Amino acid sequence: MLDSKPKTPTKSKIYWLLQVVGWSSIIFIETINYTFFIIGEFKWDYLQQFFIYSAVGLIVSHFYKLLFIRLEVFERSLSRIWIRAFFDVMVITSLMVILLYLPYLIEDLANLKKSEFWIGFFGQIMNLGRYVIVWIIIYYLYHILKKNSEITEQKLLLENVAKSAELELLKNQLNPHFLFNALNSIKALVLIDQDKARDAIIKLSELLRFTLNYEKAPLIALNEEINEVVKYLELEQIRFGKRLDVHISLEEETLDIQVPPAMILTLTENAIKHGITQLPGGGGIWIQSKLRAKVLTIEIINSGQLKATFKLGIGLKNLQARLQSLFSDKASFTLDALSDTKVVARITYPIT
Repeated sequence: MLDSKPKTPTKSKIYWLLQVVGWSSIIFIETINYTFFIIGEFKWDYLQQFFIYSAVGLIVSHFYKLLFIRLEVFERSLSRIWIRAFFDVMVITSLMVILLYLPYLIEDLANLKKSEFWIGFFGQIMNLGRYVIVWIIIYYLYHILKKNSEITEQKLLLENVAKSAELELLKNQLNPHFLFNALNSIKALVLIDQDKARDAIIKLSELLRFTLNYEKAPLIALNEEINEVVKYLELEQIRFGKRLDVHISLEEETLDIQVPPAMILTLTENAIKHGITQLPGGGGIWIQSKLRAKVLTIEIINSGQLKATFKLGIGLKNLQARLQSLFSDKASFTLDALSDTKVVARITYPIT
């Protein structure tokens, strides 16, 4: 079947169409000007002369563009670009007038000594300069706008790549070791209690769905976030058993407050990884929230010690970046030793 879709003209065809139409305007404008306003009658000699002006303008502007105007020009500052544009106008116009007056010089070099020659020469520069400056403005504006469009497109592309990379990091912040341990625990549970194993598999699938999809919303209700955290802790309790003690204490007025998704989940996982797993006898996790003077405070406390060599990982750095993006300098995140046996991760930001 034949493709009936109309073909888009190439840039080269558009360029030559604009060149021919643009420089042909000299013929039309000057003919009207001379016929009705200067001599008051139509003369073929003048039409022929305007046709020569048009042809010379087309040829000179094309070869000047081809030989002397490089795309690097449009990477400079605007002031330097327009200074170069003014220079190009003067050069192109001068070249056109020189070519037009060349036959007179070939005929008789003595014309150089006549004042009439120079009056006509500079008069033509002023006359043809009007058309050249329009050509330069259109050509330069096209490339300036094209360059700005490319810069904007590149900026958006870089932002999109950075955003995609950030989201990939955020998606991957659920520790692979947790998944490995959870699956091993479920495997062992299948032989002991199939109902509990089925329930654990459901929790794990829901938790994975949450970590893969939470970037779709910048904020979710605190109680929605806690539901996922509870699933995570219940899966960890399969592995730790009585070695993991969980306490969740949330003030009722904070339950509907919007929080960044997976924020508490990240901190809870960090508490398990760097706190509970380091203690042979296990320990506890305390999650609490409170609202004071329209400032939300969320604390995740875990048994363990904050080592002097501890450094923030990818998950915590991403958490800081997200808080900064959402609340700017109004939000704060701290990780401190609460005592010799406890560590607290604290997040605060105002509620508007």
